[in-house]
Amino acid sequence: MNCCHHCLECPHDKMCINNVPIFRNLSETDKRKIVEKAFHRTYMKGEIIFSPDDMISNLLVVNKGRIKITKISTDGREQVMRILTVGDFLGELSLFSEEQVNSTAIAMENSEICVIKGQDIKNTIIANPEIAIKFLEAFAERIQETEEMVEKMGIYDIEQRIVKTLLYDVPSKNTEIHLPFSKADFASIIGTTRETLSRKLAKFQKNGWIKLKGQRHITILNYDALEDLLYK
Repeated sequence: MNCCHHCLECPHDKMCINNVPIFRNLSETDKRKIVEKAFHRTYMKGEIIFSPDDMISNLLVVNKGRIKITKISTDGREQVMRILTVGDFLGELSLFSEEQVNSTAIAMENSEICVIKGQDIKNTIIANPEIAIKFLEAFAERIQETEEMVEKMGIYDIEQRIVKTLLYDVPSKNTEIHLPFSKADFASIIGTTRETLSRKLAKFQKNGWIKLKGQRHITILNYDALEDLLYK
């Protein structure tokens, strides 16, 4: 991990706070108050940002790269809970409690995090109560995502979980998908092993439902057949 520079050194249109929907409607004065003490940290691929039992007192905003939030399942496998991209934030619970984190944050590629002091965020919330509502909306969205993940893990079998992930936001057949994560992370997201995932994808390809191209490109050939798996 390297500490590179303060956020105020960034060009105005490149400030990380402008990437966060919660803060976009703030005045320029309020934005500067938040970032004047903020700074950037860079992390190499695979580097840990925080781990269980760490205490976090700052809001962390993804400025570049991608971060995965993971937990270890009861059988010892890594379970990916969320994947954060530019504009997403983490550490928000630390603004309202002193509890230790119970997950691990890992850089999926070379990444840059904007670190904003928790007290500066609290002061901004006091001056701009509408931001508190935005935080509550973000919490509600994440609770919904967690509920959907629990549902997916509890109701769907492995093939259905693969299809659910592949067809997310895919409008129709003959659509080429570029996976934004590795096969290992894909397997972790759906709660299986990389070997099982590879076997299932090979089966889908043999059935003529998909076409595999390299490690991260998949073309949907038979959308209907895949969708039918969800309702078998």
